[in-house]
Amino acid sequence: MKRPKILVADDDRAVRSALRTRLITWGYTVVEASDGLGVIRQNIQDGIDAIILDHGMPNGNGRSIARMIRRECEAPIIFLSGHDRESFRDTVWALPDTYYLPKPLEPDRLKELLTSCVPLKPVSPAVV
Repeated sequence: MKRPKILVADDDRAVRSALRTRLITWGYTVVEASDGLGVIRQNIQDGIDAIILDHGMPNGNGRSIARMIRRECEAPIIFLSGHDRESFRDTVWALPDTYYLPKPLEPDRLKELLTSCVPLKPVSPAVV
């Protein structure tokens, strides 16, 4: 069975690494991008099931990238940002299936949101 694929887009390598480790432990496949153009490229190439998107990245801020992504795909977008919630209100309301979680991240909140957006299917035991 295919695991859901999550794109983690953040210019901070440590954040991407921590998210990768946690997401793999939860049962997801992870691809990464470190800038706005990488997000677009990965999304188009890899058939992403959900996107975790930082706001402040080189080559395009999170909001402009989210608008471009939404023209091409319907994958849920989860903003992770140190910016306050109010600065994302218009973007989150304007784009369907778009969410916001503040940094520092509470892993349980991310897991709950991802599970509701991209449910994991139980793995069937191997038949011998």
